Amino acid sequence: MTNRVKIALMLTTAAMIIYPASEASAQESSMAPEAESGGLEEIIVTARKRDENIQDVPASISALSAGELDRRFDSDVRDFADSSPNIVIDDTQQGPGGVAAIYIRGIGVADVEKSVDPAVGVVFDDVYIGQSSGSLLKAIDIDRVEVLRGPQGTLFGRNATGGVINLARSRPTYDFTGKARATYSRFDTLKIEGVASTGISENVAVKVSGAYEKSDGYIFNSFYNQPGQRSEFYAVAGALLFEPTDNLDIQISYDHQKTKQDPPQLLAVNRPTDLFCVAYAQCSPSPGVPTSGDRYTSVSDGRLEKNATFKLDMAIAKATYDVGSDMQLDYILGWLKTDETITQDFDASPFTLYHTDRPARWRQTTNELRLTKGGSGPVTFVLGAYLWDSQYTINLKNYIGFAGPPLLTSAQDVTQTNKSWAIYGEGDYELTDKLILTLGARYTKDKKSSIVNDLPVFIYGTLVEASPVATLPGNIVMANPVKASWKKFTPRVSLRYELSDDAMVYGLWSRGYRGGGFNGRPATIGAATIPYDPETLDNYEVGFKAEFADSRVRLNGAAFIMKYKDMQQDLDVPAPGTSTGRENRTINAASAEFKGFELDLTAKLSDGLTLNGNLGYLDAKYKDFFGDIFSTGTPVDASFLKIRRAPKWTGSLGGTYEASIGNDASAWISGDVHYIGGHEITFLNNPNLRNGGQFLVDASINARFNKTTISLFGKNLANEKGWTIGYDVQGIWSYAAPRPSRTWGVAVTQSF
Repeated sequence: MTNRVKIALMLTTAAMIIYPASEASAQESSMAPEAESGGLEEIIVTARKRDENIQDVPASISALSAGELDRRFDSDVRDFADSSPNIVIDDTQQGPGGVAAIYIRGIGVADVEKSVDPAVGVVFDDVYIGQSSGSLLKAIDIDRVEVLRGPQGTLFGRNATGGVINLARSRPTYDFTGKARATYSRFDTLKIEGVASTGISENVAVKVSGAYEKSDGYIFNSFYNQPGQRSEFYAVAGALLFEPTDNLDIQISYDHQKTKQDPPQLLAVNRPTDLFCVAYAQCSPSPGVPTSGDRYTSVSDGRLEKNATFKLDMAIAKATYDVGSDMQLDYILGWLKTDETITQDFDASPFTLYHTDRPARWRQTTNELRLTKGGSGPVTFVLGAYLWDSQYTINLKNYIGFAGPPLLTSAQDVTQTNKSWAIYGEGDYELTDKLILTLGARYTKDKKSSIVNDLPVFIYGTLVEASPVATLPGNIVMANPVKASWKKFTPRVSLRYELSDDAMVYGLWSRGYRGGGFNGRPATIGAATIPYDPETLDNYEVGFKAEFADSRVRLNGAAFIMKYKDMQQDLDVPAPGTSTGRENRTINAASAEFKGFELDLTAKLSDGLTLNGNLGYLDAKYKDFFGDIFSTGTPVDASFLKIRRAPKWTGSLGGTYEASIGNDASAWISGDVHYIGGHEITFLNNPNLRNGGQFLVDASINARFNKTTISLFGKNLANEKGWTIGYDVQGIWSYAAPRPSRTWGVAVTQSF
């Protein structure tokens, strides 16, 4: 760890002190908008569903503006993580297209099943994405990123228990504008992306964007002696802005994306007592080392013909009407469809021990109507109504070689629906010129249904799926779906005091709520029909926000205590008489407490030099947790376990130095070190799958000539090899996947 710290500090120091011109020439540089003003760029956020300066919002928020995003090389939502403390984002590698594990303040979900609601909301152009698959949205035409920490149950509703990642794209422009970027990087990765916008009449503007990416990936498959993570991705999108009157504008957008890839390569990390080690000699050579001997080498015999696909179609329509008197009426319609296919090797061995075929379909439709009053005056508010409708179907098929002689197949069809409606409101009232009270509340009602049916279990005498030697009936047969409903009231109260025009303090209490549901991967009729209950989280927070030194320094901080009730947990439990002998269940068995603090700092030390940093501390503990965690059939006190993906310390330190190198030309160097403290990634705290502290180092060297930018960049330069997913199938095997390894590349960006 000492060597990694030294490397990280050396790279950051180099990025800060090496620059091509003097301070005098830097003052003549063609700077970004924030530098021209002499102070920091004002950041406008929509965290409260209205445009506000981030410094005026009484909540813990980090944000990246369009100017900051333009200088980064983010590929998807994961790369936005270092803009905020107390956040961990990973791809679980358990499905095509990216399956997000997003944790804020130690709260999140890392399950592939769409029956499990996210605990952190991802909102894209005002539309909430209701599943983990596809939530690792690509960084195409992203104009603003906001990370809202803590429960956002009032304005964003259920499943925003840990917080919200709010993403927004640019608005179509009447002037002809655009940007194109071509990137080539390690692992034969080629990316081409672009966006262009123009007016086609005095009240109609259009925008089009597209992207193509191909890569061999960072995992090599030694079984087939070829790259094991090849992928192709393309996306096209169009947006239309229509302003028929001065008071009304209508925006319509449509996105189509498709990914073709090899199934993600998992690695087996098996202990000497695990079945796959004892019976099949698939043993880790030492604790924490995969059976392949290397974290970036796979021995999987799963198919590698880019046979995994993920297709996404999304339509968004938004109408905004200026009512007058600082009031605005908005209607947002969102429609999302995803279709995915994948046959994946979960045993991660050169044998067919446990493979799955998982075609799945997801549909969601959302309607939101809201009235907003802004401007000056003693009262500002937002009032709204929300309607949600979703359905998903999965046709799961298991290929099991460790439970049958020698191959057993079992199949299960699951369809679940979710209908939800809510009304909400939040308003500010100026008690005095400096003291503002905020009151908010949301009432939500959910109704879910689930139907599960097992197909016959076939036992084959060979590994060929033909002429079964025996047939057994499935355990679960349901003629009609089961149904359940829940309702919840989620209030919010805050009080802020303005110490001056540039500083304020606040205190708040807010409540988050994650919906109940039905297990999506049951093996017994009880697990299929008995629902689990919602979970709630109460957040008590105090904080401050300040700008000083002529608006060249911005420092925001918060301290919080969050109390969990009925915390949902996934358990792997015995299921005698079923095809695998086990099943995964979600139970309400825990209360927990999370406390900590967060700091965000941005400092413009000169016209050319800007530093930024953040620091997060988190103490997350179970308070009351009884469950059959060891699969013995007897619940035990499990409060000794550490909560997953809840590192005690997170933080980052970085900066950018820019200077003029001639007429209409400038150059800049950027560097960033992001630290993620040691943390557990498995429910049972498997020491072989535990992450130590990691220093993720990114840096770039850039030169801009008029409207052309050439960049050299590196990511994860310290080559940290932490796990992004770890899962225990108790006593049988464990699997994991590593974070992307060190990469570097070159990018050419053309603006017009």
